[in-house]
Amino acid sequence: MRDTRLVFIDGIPGSGKTTTARSVDAVLAQRSVEVRCFLEEHPDHPLHVGGPLHPSGRTTGAAFFGRYTVDSFVDESLRRWRTFVNAAERADAVHVVESYPYQSAARVLLQMDASTDRIREYAAAVEQIVNVLRPVVIYFDRRDVAGALRAISEQRGPEWTTYAVQLVTDCPYGRRRELHDLEGALVFMSAYKAVMDDLLGDSRLLAQKLGDCAGRWEACYQQIWAFLEI
Repeated sequence: MRDTRLVFIDGIPGSGKTTTARSVDAVLAQRSVEVRCFLEEHPDHPLHVGGPLHPSGRTTGAAFFGRYTVDSFVDESLRRWRTFVNAAERADAVHVVESYPYQSAARVLLQMDASTDRIREYAAAVEQIVNVLRPVVIYFDRRDVAGALRAISEQRGPEWTTYAVQLVTDCPYGRRRELHDLEGALVFMSAYKAVMDDLLGDSRLLAQKLGDCAGRWEACYQQIWAFLEI
């Protein structure tokens, strides 16, 4: 396979990250590659700032936003990245990490109402730390993020929608703009999409961007295997 020790699986919520991370894990294991896979909901995730308080999985982050500032988030996150990379360098394994380097970090900084420049500065610092692992990114992109979120909401039902709306609106960014309900979540996701476009444009990481894979997963996975040179 491609010479890398770190495979990021990232993209907007509901885009297929978890399923893809599990598939990459399984395919590499079938080829006798030692793999360490960290899903977004992984217990004691080494990169989640705040540990169980981190806004992901089913945790919306109310306690998290009461505890962390932008500065303290960045400081702890970069420490966690350094610790993770140091351990990964010593392990003879490929690390598959879902929802990083962006969703579980840049998204959280945006929720904290960090400026775009600060988020870009943070992302550049992360890239510098992880470069030693020769990382690659598989990123699920959607041009119409509002339409995508509406479709995911209809597919996953009211329980998921209620959680997703609370996750991205009950935060400093959402409260300062009085964002509520699904429409408020769509406002946040549009802003997040703009930040992601900036970060991906700035990034020097080797990345594969995939469009809407719904209904054509077989073709998308063929692209992924080719990208990873499997």
